[in-house]
Amino acid sequence: MPRRRPHHLRRPSPAPGSPHTDINGLSQRANNAIRYVEDVHLRPGATAKALAMWRELLDRPGRWLNGDAVISPGLEPEAARDTLLDVTRLLPPGPRRELERLLKPLDDNFHRRTTPQPLHGGEDLTRWWWHRDREL
Repeated sequence: MPRRRPHHLRRPSPAPGSPHTDINGLSQRANNAIRYVEDVHLRPGATAKALAMWRELLDRPGRWLNGDAVISPGLEPEAARDTLLDVTRLLPPGPRRELERLLKPLDDNFHRRTTPQPLHGGEDLTRWWWHRDREL
């Protein structure tokens, strides 16, 4: 009997209630790479949760994004964007480009709907979203 090629094999669907979720708009290869990064460095489902939180912020109506009424460390959408950056840095080049392609329009939307904070020097500019004001 001939051997089936690896790309013809199907990955079993996750068990009900499994924390791993595939991200729509990414290839199966990218989703598998994200799953591996989550298993080794984060927690299962962290990327999908962070992406949902970042999208939820940007789905709010209005020209400008309002700040949150209550600020809880680690629960801000900017913290979710930090998680997405960490995942992006740990991915191999192909899946990294796919995830960055998915994040680019969201980041552009955030940048357009916020105002810059004055910089005093020494800030980490790779995490630029922390240096934008959502409140006017």
